[in-house]
Amino acid sequence: MDLFSFAYPFYERFLAWQISREPSNIPKHVAIILKETDLFDPKGLDRLLFALGIFRKFRVELVSIYVDILKTDPSLKAEIASTLRTRLEENFSDLPAGTGYRIYGVDGEENSTVPGKDFFINVSLGFGGRKEITRAVLTILGEVKAGTIRPEEVDEKMLESHLLVNHEPEIMIRSGGQNLSDFLVWQSVYSELYFTDVNWKDVRRVDLLRVMRDFQKRQRRYGR
Repeated sequence: MDLFSFAYPFYERFLAWQISREPSNIPKHVAIILKETDLFDPKGLDRLLFALGIFRKFRVELVSIYVDILKTDPSLKAEIASTLRTRLEENFSDLPAGTGYRIYGVDGEENSTVPGKDFFINVSLGFGGRKEITRAVLTILGEVKAGTIRPEEVDEKMLESHLLVNHEPEIMIRSGGQNLSDFLVWQSVYSELYFTDVNWKDVRRVDLLRVMRDFQKRQRRYGR
């Protein structure tokens, strides 16, 4: 056994201990950006369930997941999203009691909902942030036209209330790359960003602990 293999479990426990020392500074809302191939790979899906378990253990309350579907053909994109939704539903059914989730399709429509008690998961299958904002604006314009709201009542809070996810993620995680995707464009303006070169199917517990410990050590400026 080499020195790294020997020290690795101690380092992992040390990170967990450091995180537990600052329970008030653990992110309550974590966002994860994945590729469609991450969830078609059994290892990638296993890693997702594994990550959700770790986040829940450390009292993260909400995890928002964006699955970037790269295909541009609408019918093919919808077919991929449908297949992924079925896979997620089958696996989410094994999550601990009290876990809720909501899955949105490529059109932004809610496909599946299970109420939760202390841990909730949002999943967007190919429905990006720009479309989300566009749809919110069109909905508000329709309400103005119908006379249910007045133009002067339209503000940031109203727009936010029409978005799929109404909560701002405190940290956004992107594995296997160095660029963000079209996800939570409005909500993530002040989010912390965390990039790792580790591909999602190879993500380990220590990698996820590093994310949370890194967040705790940052001084959030909220754009200032």
